[in-house]
Amino acid sequence: MAADRGVPAVVRSRQELIERGVAFPAPARAATALPITSNGTTYEMAQQLTWLDQEHFVVGRWDGSMSVFRFTDSSVTGPVISEAVTSPAFQGVRMLAALPGRAFASSNDDRSIALWAAGPGGWPDLRAAGTHGYDPALGVATGAIGTGQSLVVGHTTGHVSIWKYAQQERRLRFLRAVDVRNPSPVNPWGLHDIHAIRVVSESSGRSCVVAGSEDGYLSVVEVPSGAILSQTVFNPQAQRGINSLSVSGDKLLVANCSVGPQDHNLWYYSIDPGTWQITLLDQANLIVDTQRPQAFNFATTWGAYSGGPCWFASTEEGALWMGTAGAGLSTLGYQAVTSPLGSTLGYASGPGRLVMVAYDLYEYTTGA
Repeated sequence: MAADRGVPAVVRSRQELIERGVAFPAPARAATALPITSNGTTYEMAQQLTWLDQEHFVVGRWDGSMSVFRFTDSSVTGPVISEAVTSPAFQGVRMLAALPGRAFASSNDDRSIALWAAGPGGWPDLRAAGTHGYDPALGVATGAIGTGQSLVVGHTTGHVSIWKYAQQERRLRFLRAVDVRNPSPVNPWGLHDIHAIRVVSESSGRSCVVAGSEDGYLSVVEVPSGAILSQTVFNPQAQRGINSLSVSGDKLLVANCSVGPQDHNLWYYSIDPGTWQITLLDQANLIVDTQRPQAFNFATTWGAYSGGPCWFASTEEGALWMGTAGAGLSTLGYQAVTSPLGSTLGYASGPGRLVMVAYDLYEYTTGA
């Protein structure tokens, strides 16, 4: 079954269930139909969010736009936009990664990555620093993380590319690609898109990252060597792949879409730094209306609040969830925030700041 990458994953998942005969609540319909033909939809919802420093974060959207915002600690004033740009290829922004020296990388097309850097005037003086090409056989960049002087990028084909970042020259140099595909994808479309990469450990000249894929694999990879240290299917019974990851110490959170009442959309693991094996500790299904046939968890992140360490997650019901984790997961509750389809999240510490973006942008201080 082919998958249309031009629509949000939550919509694609819903359509596949409808085609299988699973009933969804009927949408409200107008009394009459217009004599015109639908010719496509542009989605303006956020796809990516990355903190650039303690004050600024960048949001990338399905329509190809990117906006740098300054966080505003105010109960009456929202975030202030510092700069807005567009992907050079005019395609949806599927990847963002902060880099040293006030720079970040973004997805561009199926054969290049765009580089951006703050000018002398800071982020309001954002400047394009060129595009850097690679073999189009890798596909579009769908997730990434900067670690040390390296950039690690996940692609639609299930490959991870590793780049050297030269901060002074504002240049990326391709080092190698690593095939981390699951030969038996958990999703029904055969997708291998790597949406999330997070750093597990970082030391001088060497890092270890974990990549989460649509095909269900959690892959721990050494950087810059590209050695695969472990691979684990996050849930052998899963019907959907991995949307988001967050790492804190040796603890890992995984967000996905649950299908049916027995499935879960938030998974909690430990990572053994000696063997890099991943062990399941607990799971939860974050859902308000339990009659829904699917519950899409769009993003998850570790954070902290006045009570200590915590986690946050955003789901397709427009809810922001919060909880804690020890031996298992504990859910503190949820708050209805925005419209359905889900939101991307970003947390920054010192002080604790949480950003949630779908169409509108919401900021929270966590008291940490």
